[in-house]
Amino acid sequence: MSANERNNRRDEIISLKHRTWGHNVPAVDIDFLLCEYDRSIAQALIEYRHINGTIYVDANMKALINLADRAGLPFFVVRYRYATDDGTKWKEATVDTEAFFWITAMNDHAKEQFYSWGDDDWMNEEQYKTWLHKIRGR
Repeated sequence: MSANERNNRRDEIISLKHRTWGHNVPAVDIDFLLCEYDRSIAQALIEYRHINGTIYVDANMKALINLADRAGLPFFVVRYRYATDDGTKWKEATVDTEAFFWITAMNDHAKEQFYSWGDDDWMNEEQYKTWLHKIRGR
């Protein structure tokens, strides 16, 4: 588990600098990409997005899909919401706040091997935890 970020200024500054270097050095600022692994072996890439966020299959997303494809990994975008959310804004939540998850398979490997949930189906935490075990073959 990663340590809490104390000051995101270091990331913000390099991100701003990178944008000034021109169109010929594109990069994607990965906000919440997790490498799910088991026994030190990568099993999947998951980009988490709050329900109020959007999923665009733009150059940034295509680069992440390409990364996963080249690594032979399934790639998912998992949207989440908390029981405290009102549908318009993120509301304060804690680790004890009930959460729900909506999985979108982003590459063929994800669709073929691990994705069987309906497009409009939200998982509760227990279902999602079971799914995380499934992508690890457990």
